[in-house]
Amino acid sequence: LLIVIVFGFKRADLKKDLAVLRGLSRRNRNMTILLTMAGGALLIVNWLTFIYIVNNINIKTASFAYMICPVITALLGYLMLKEKLTSLQWTAVALCAVSCILMGINSSLELGYSFLTAFTYALYLVSQRRNQGFDRMIMLGVQVLVSFVILNFFFSTLVKELPTSGRFYSITFLIAVVFTVLPLFLNLYALNKINSATIGILLYLNPIFNFSIAFIVFKEQVSTIQVIGYSIIVIAIILFNYPVFKRVKGAMAEKFT
Repeated sequence: LLIVIVFGFKRADLKKDLAVLRGLSRRNRNMTILLTMAGGALLIVNWLTFIYIVNNINIKTASFAYMICPVITALLGYLMLKEKLTSLQWTAVALCAVSCILMGINSSLELGYSFLTAFTYALYLVSQRRNQGFDRMIMLGVQVLVSFVILNFFFSTLVKELPTSGRFYSITFLIAVVFTVLPLFLNLYALNKINSATIGILLYLNPIFNFSIAFIVFKEQVSTIQVIGYSIIVIAIILFNYPVFKRVKGAMAEKFT
C-alpha cells in the first residue's frame, strides 16, 4: 500500500528526498540510512512482541507497555536529544520505576515483555526525531519495506499455515491501514512539530483504550500489587503531564481573552 502511494502519488517528493540524501555529507548520509533501517528493525520487534503478548499472555500486559512508553520516550529524549525534563517529570520517571518494580514482583515475565515493547517503540520515536528533512510518508514506506524484507526471512518460522478465509485478509487489511500505517504516519508527522515528551503524552490514549478492552470485554483480573502499580502509574502520568496541562490551559485562556 505504501509503495503504491509513494510511486503513484509522491514521485516528485521521492526525487527531492533522493536529492537531499545525495547532498548530505558521507557521514550524515550513512547516519540517515542507518536510522531508517534501524527504524524498520525496531518496528518488527515492537510489532511481534505486542502481538505475542496479546495472544499468549494478556491484554493488560500489553496495555502496561504503552502506559510506561511515554515516560521511557521522554527519558530517551533527554539522554539522546538533550530535551529538558522538569523536576516533576523526573519524579514521574522515578514513580514509573517503582511501578515497574512492583509489576516485576507480580510477574517478571510480564514486565520483561512490557518493557521490551515500550522500549522499542520509544526508541523508534526518538531515533526518528533525529531523522529530519525527509517526507514522512516516504520514510515510513521505506521502513515498512525494510520490515517486510526482514520478516520474509523468518516466514517459515512465524507462519505455520496460510489462512484461506477472505474475512481474515479483509480484517488484516483494515488493521494495516487504519491501525498501523495511519498512526505511524501521524506519529512521524507530529515529530516535525512537537517534542518527544509531548508525543509521549498523546500515547496515553492507547493504553487507556487497551485497559478498557481488557477489563470490560475480556474480563481480565488484576492482583492487589498490579492495582497498586497501575495507581502509581496514574499518579506519575498526572505529575509528568502537569507542565503540558499548564501550558495548554494558559494557551486556551489567552485565546479566549
